[in-house]
Amino acid sequence: MLRPTQIRDFEMKKIFLLLLLAVATISCEKKINGGYIADISGKWKLIAVYYWDLEPLTIDYFQNNIIYDFNANNELIVSGKIENIDDYRGHSKGKHFYEVLPIIDIPAGSDPPRPEVKIDTETHGFSFGWVFFKFYEGNAMHLSTKKGTLILVKMT
Repeated sequence: MLRPTQIRDFEMKKIFLLLLLAVATISCEKKINGGYIADISGKWKLIAVYYWDLEPLTIDYFQNNIIYDFNANNELIVSGKIENIDDYRGHSKGKHFYEVLPIIDIPAGSDPPRPEVKIDTETHGFSFGWVFFKFYEGNAMHLSTKKGTLILVKMT
C-alpha cells in the first residue's frame, strides 16, 4: 500500500509530465505553422503613392476615396474613384485574392525580415510608419509594389 507522500509525489510527477508534454506540443506547433503573421485586415484608404522617376515623386489620392478592404476570408476588395486617374499606380478595382505570408524566425544578429503580402500573383513587402504630407500626417501602412509604394491609412 502507498503512503500519502508517495501518492502526492506520483501526482506531482504526472502534473510535471503533462506540463512538459503541453510545452513540447506548443513549441512544435509554432515551428510547423511558420511563425508570426501580421494583421492587415480591415478597411484602408489609399491616400498617396510615392515612386522614383529621376527624383522622388508623390501622387495625392486622398480625395479619390480609394478603399482597400482586406476581408478575413483572404479577399481584397478595391473600390473608389479610379477610372479618371491618369497615372493610377494601385491595384485594379474589384476583387483580388490576398495572403499575408508568415514571418519566419531568423537567426540572432540578422536583420529583421520585412512582412509580405501576396495579392493575386504578386508579392509585396509592407511596413507601418509615420508619413508627412501636406494633406495628411499620421501612421500608415507602406505597401511596396512594382509601380511605387502605396500609402494606406487604417479606417475606423
